[in-house]
Amino acid sequence: MRDNHFSTWTTVGLALLVTLFTACSTTEINSRNALIQHDNTAKSEYAKVYFIRPNTEHMQGFPDNPLNVLINGQELMKLGKGEYTLVYLKPHEITITLENLTQTRGRWEVETVKQSRIFDFEAGQTYFLVTQPVDGEFRGVHFRPELRLAADAKVISKRLKAVGQAKQEPIQSL
Repeated sequence: MRDNHFSTWTTVGLALLVTLFTACSTTEINSRNALIQHDNTAKSEYAKVYFIRPNTEHMQGFPDNPLNVLINGQELMKLGKGEYTLVYLKPHEITITLENLTQTRGRWEVETVKQSRIFDFEAGQTYFLVTQPVDGEFRGVHFRPELRLAADAKVISKRLKAVGQAKQEPIQSL
């Protein structure tokens, strides 16, 4: 009888922990970035940019941590694995850099790797930017920013968690 009581409480405790961990998001947006729109009445004057980070097939170690997203060299956000978010950005030619830690060469060598691309965002347009993981074997895992069509973004984001402003404007509702 005592073992059954212990088993019930263990099951309840584990279920509670799983619920707590799955309810949390790891994405954090740096709202102080100068290119982010802060006036909700002027959304049409900004570019609507969804940042999408798909899950991976296998665990990747350090690259599974939140991904640093920089625009024009300034931190925009840390994007969690399996999450997507929405940011309204000032229309502008913007360099987006994805930065992460990865293991390279040997088993214990950890380095920061970066991939950058230039995008020209226009006011009133919607963009879907996917952080595409690339496994470089001995060069480590890095992420490449890629623009995708709305139809692709809907498929990719179907099983991802919408966080931040994307909760109010999810990709699936477009």
